[in-house]
Parts: sequence; C-alpha cells; structure tokens
Amino acid sequence: MKAIVLAGGKGEGLLPYTEKVQKEAITVLGKAIINYTIDGLKKAGIKEFEIIVNEKGNQIEEEVEKLDVSFETIVQKRQGIDGAVLDGMEKIDDDVFVLAFGDIIAPAEFYKSLMDTYIMTGRQAVIPLVPVSEGTETYGLVKIIDNKLKVVKESSTLALGGAYILPKPKDNFTSLLDYIDLLASEAKLNYFIWSENWVDIGYPEDLLFALETLLRRKESVISDKAEISKNAIIGKGVIVEDNAIIEDYAIIKGPAYIGKNAYVGSFSLVRDYSSIEEGAKIGAYCEIAHSLIEPFAEVGSKSYLTYSIVGKGAKIGASVITASYPAQSLSRPRFNKLGALISPEKVIKHGSIIEAGMKI
Repeated sequence: MKAIVLAGGKGEGLLPYTEKVQKEAITVLGKAIINYTIDGLKKAGIKEFEIIVNEKGNQIEEEVEKLDVSFETIVQKRQGIDGAVLDGMEKIDDDVFVLAFGDIIAPAEFYKSLMDTYIMTGRQAVIPLVPVSEGTETYGLVKIIDNKLKVVKESSTLALGGAYILPKPKDNFTSLLDYIDLLASEAKLNYFIWSENWVDIGYPEDLLFALETLLRRKESVISDKAEISKNAIIGKGVIVEDNAIIEDYAIIKGPAYIGKNAYVGSFSLVRDYSSIEEGAKIGAYCEIAHSLIEPFAEVGSKSYLTYSIVGKGAKIGASVITASYPAQSLSRPRFNKLGALISPEKVIKHGSIIEAGMKI
C-alpha cells in the first residue's frame, strides 16, 4: 500500500513566516513536521510515499531524504486539497491507499491504530476521529449519526484525523469530503476515536502546543559529546544533542530541547517547554520560555522571549523583549498567550519591544 502525503499548501495561518519556509519543513525537536507523519506511517508498514508539494518542494525533499524511505515528490497542478488528492491518485495503481496530511504531529501509535483498524475490520476505508475543544471551525468536522459518519461544518467537536485509508474511487472524484460521506453512506467506512496526543499545525499556537506535547513525553538525554559547563544547571526532562555548548551558570529548566551544535550563553535561563534547534545561538543573560528557536537563529544577549517562534536564520538583537499577554485573536487559544512569530532570516533591532501576537 502506498501513501499520498499532502505538503503543498500555502500555510496561510502561519504567514508571513511561510512565505520563505514551507510549513511542513519547520523543525520541532530536531525533526521536520512532515517527518513525523512519514516516520509514523513507515512504522505502521508503509514503504512508498508520493508527496504532493508546491514550488518549495526542495525544502520538503531535503527533510524527507533524512529518513530511510522510498519517495517521490509531485508538484501540485490542480487547486486546493481536492486537486492535490487527484494529482496524487494519478501515481497510485493499488486499489487502496493511505492519504495523509504532512502537517500532523502524532505518535507512531496513531498510524498503527489506523492500519490495525483497517486489517481487523476488513472495511475498505478507515478514518480516525479526534476530539477538539478550541477553534472547532478551523477543522474538518464530522458527526456520528446512527453509527455512521456525516461530514458537517459546525456543531461538532469531532475532527477528521488527517490520515485515512481509502479505496481508489472508480468514478469521477470531485471532493474528498463528499467521497468520505459517500463511503460512509455505503457502509464501506469504519472509524476509531483517537484521544491521545495529536496536533494539527495550522497556526503559531499549534507549534507551541506541539512543542509542549512532544517534550512532555521525553525523558532526559544528555549527549556525551555536548560541552556543558560544570557551573551550568540541567533540570529534569532536558535533551541535549551532540556538540551543543552550555556555558557557565546557564540554567536549562526542563522539559526543554537543546539541538545539535546549539549554543546557550553564560547566565542564560532556558525555561520549560522551549526548544533551541540545531545550530541556534542564545547569548548571555537571556531568558527563553515556551518558545521555539529554529535552526541557526541567533538571539542577542539580555533578551527575553516568551511564547514565541523565531524562524530559521533570524537574528534577534540584544535586549529584545517579546510580550505574550494579552493574547491577540488566537484561532486555537490553548494557552491564551502568544508572543511573536518572527519569520526566517528576519533581523530585529537591538532593544526592540514586540507586542503580543505580532507576526513579523
């Protein structure tokens, strides 16, 4: 069975950040978002992948090449999700295939449950359902009526889980949601409810929630190739990767992630649910809290960043402060806080104070 993985969207909820970096190529705990999907499917037994991409397809290829999987990318020709599915199905010869969204972060057990349900029930189609409580209008929703699924636009807290096993349609395919409704009405579809960890990455707050979700499940791992000062303090649930450097009197309060070749300066405090990705640099006397610092970004000394996302290669000057409260019009307000979304390669002047929820 092959998988079609969708990674060609515009990432509108993360603009202007996604003007330069494809959403699915954003790194969380040293791994691109799309690689969580592909790795999960691989562990569930899928060996071949058709990945639908846009003009930033090279970013996706660079990330997926880090995994030991067989894949090819297809530049999307038709518009929208339905068009992307059609483009992918042209490469599928099997009667049944997996359709997965490349912007879902879920554990491997999620994809294993999908495959197990398919095998055990013998139905032609399987759909996972996920309970959601915030921003319900931003998800594809369904209701269960007389033990059958029905796609709806509102008045439900059950979302489509973003990874499906589907039979290849024999007739004209025009809409994924209509197709799901059709399969349900013909009793060809089974479903299961997944109430464990699952994050659909659509907005800045989703990235911060994914970071928290992933770190909550991690145990401390300190690479013996890291350079950690004897005066530094490392808390519980901290991951420090190879060749990371943590200077004198720095405190890493777990759970937190320090990526390969990352640098944390003297007297800095990296607080819980923060990630300093590969090659990122945090100057002296900084405080980082509930934030995602992408690869090779630099944060100047004495800066204070909270509930913020700093893009790949961005440069934050010294003494920069991001406010995170009161939160501004969050689509999925899990924390009721949001600092700054700073796009890749942006430069922030020394001493800047960035108001809550700013997207730069």
